[in-house]
Amino acid sequence: MGITSPVKMAEEENQDSINLTRSLTEKFIAQDAKGETDQNVILELKKTMSRNRQIAQMESLERLKNDMQVETVRKIHIAQETGASNWLTCLPIRAKGISLNKQEFVDAVALRYGRPVEGLPKTCVCGDPNNVDHTMTCKKGGFVCIRHDEVRNLTASMLREVYRDVSTEPTLLPLNGHHMQYMTANTANEARVDVSARGFWTRGQRAFMDIRIFDPMAACYQTISLEAAHQKNERDKIRSYGDRIQNVDHGSFTPLVFTTSGGMGPKAKCFYSRLADAMAEKKHQPRSHVVAWMRCRLSFSLLRSLRTSYVSGALDIPPP
Repeated sequence: MGITSPVKMAEEENQDSINLTRSLTEKFIAQDAKGETDQNVILELKKTMSRNRQIAQMESLERLKNDMQVETVRKIHIAQETGASNWLTCLPIRAKGISLNKQEFVDAVALRYGRPVEGLPKTCVCGDPNNVDHTMTCKKGGFVCIRHDEVRNLTASMLREVYRDVSTEPTLLPLNGHHMQYMTANTANEARVDVSARGFWTRGQRAFMDIRIFDPMAACYQTISLEAAHQKNERDKIRSYGDRIQNVDHGSFTPLVFTTSGGMGPKAKCFYSRLADAMAEKKHQPRSHVVAWMRCRLSFSLLRSLRTSYVSGALDIPPP
């Protein structure tokens, strides 16, 4: 988890403390009451120390990767994604719904690093051999849909704070003979996307967003990088809806792709970055605070729905 041992860091931290306070110590010894320490020099020292610490941590991680299994290395890569660690670093405020009890925290850490989760039966309710990876993709019980709907509702709720014409699951206009560019395009007359908002990207234009949450540890993604998996899922969504929305509905389309751990695809990062700008401007709050709060809400939303999947899948219910 990147928590360093105080015993191992004591000597280095002591030397850094000596270097930072050297100018002040020298003035004490010289009994110089009028002299002032150069704050710019101290600031540069702090930056250098922080940079050296990060380099040492990265070198240590690379050494550890050589002794780790491939699955563990991929889990660490997933945990390093932007937004995947917000539930670990935020303050546990129960009134805001961003706190975990002991069992939830233990299970979340186990999922984060690929550790076994206690209490899972050997066989899933669907009849297949059960493990954590299987519960992430098993369609039995509809928990994959619950995970998806949680993020959809949260995104719509945040959009409504700054935009008026926001709707969930809006129906697209019928094609009326219009031919799509891709064979995988959704041509159903009652086709829907997850969220729409007017004026998001362009004034007066309706923006459509569709959400996909995928498990990066699934077998179909094992042979490609995490970045390529994000791009693949974004490309699939664009081929399904992009041409239709642009030419029939005359709107814009943005795929919002997440991993089950909370990481976001490139287009999702752009979307939530623009949403954070609008929220910060309307609420007169620092943008950094809005971004942190937004990522925290998304992280806990995914974490809770993820836990619902494997806890509910652990119930010993015989398949029909």
